[in-house]
Parts: sequence; C-alpha cells; structure tokens
Amino acid sequence: MRKELILEVAYQKFAEKGYNIPLTEIAAAAGIKKQSIYNYFESKEELYFEVINIHVDKYFYEKQVEFYELDHLSPAEQLKTIYMSVVGYYSDKTRLRFWKWLLLNETANVIKRAQSSIKEHELQLENRVKEIVEKALGDNPGAEAYCYPIVCSFMAMLHGTLDVTMIYHGDCDIPKFAEDVWFVFWGGVESRFIKVKA
Repeated sequence: MRKELILEVAYQKFAEKGYNIPLTEIAAAAGIKKQSIYNYFESKEELYFEVINIHVDKYFYEKQVEFYELDHLSPAEQLKTIYMSVVGYYSDKTRLRFWKWLLLNETANVIKRAQSSIKEHELQLENRVKEIVEKALGDNPGAEAYCYPIVCSFMAMLHGTLDVTMIYHGDCDIPKFAEDVWFVFWGGVESRFIKVKA
C-alpha cells in the first residue's frame, strides 16, 4: 500500500516540478521519511521510471489497442478519432505536465532513457497513422512520396495541440480549437492528396 502511495505522490510531484524535485519533497508529500522510499526503490531514477512505466506505458498500450479497433471507420474518421482521443486524454493537466516534463528533463542519462521509451511508443503510433494514411491515399499518383510528410504533419499537429492545451489550459476552448485544427489539416490533405487524379 505504501509503495502505491509513493508512486502516486511521485507522479503528482514529477508532473509539478519535473525530475529534479528532491526526494525529500516527495517523501514529505507522502507523509513518510525520505529513507522509506529506498525500501521500495533503489534510487530516484528507478522511482521515476516506475512512474513512467505505469503512466506512459499503460497509456500507450491502451491507446494502441483502441487505435487498432477503428478499421470499421473511414481513414479520415480513424485519424480524427486518434487525434481527438489523444487530445482528450491530455485535457487532464497533470497528465500533460508529466508528459512535457519527460521531454524537458536536463539529466543526461535520465532524458536518454526517457526519450528511448517515448520514441519506441511514438513509433508505434506513427506506424499506425502511416497505415491509415496509406489506405487513404490508395493508388493516387505519387502516394508513396506524400505519405511520410502527411504522417509528420499529423504528429506535429498533435504535439502542437498538446502545447496549446498546456499553455492556454482554462483560457481556450480546446475541443473547439482541436476541431478547427483538424478541419484545416484534413481539408488540406484531402484536397491536395486524396483527390489527386492522374
């Protein structure tokens, strides 16, 4: 029970201040002494990566399962569902801040390990998006050349929307913003690439 408490408090504190938060502050928030943390974790780094495993790995696993159950939808509907699902998930400010701190970590070995985990997961998402984009492009002329830039644009749109969510949380209608961004993105893709004829 105490381990679960430490993990939950650590998640909240890492989201609030990032990896460089002192263990004493995590321990105090959990109502324990710093030394008690070492009964469960060898180091702050191991605590950090257990939190990552719980929150990031679990998230990506659940989303991968969800995103592979969309084949009954059109490619446009699949991509929009993925985009809106991720944006919706990160409407929780703690989740979003934790994610962003992962990317802003300044401790070399920790950021390398975190980035490796994130890249592996994001590659799975990109591959799923690529499959859907390929299906959308079909046999349009030059489809192979269009696919990668569209996937990159999708990922940039996703990360950009998450940045807006973090910066303007509470000051912006994020669902409407996301809908507008999607409308422009897919409108451009559809008019420029999907409807291209020989």
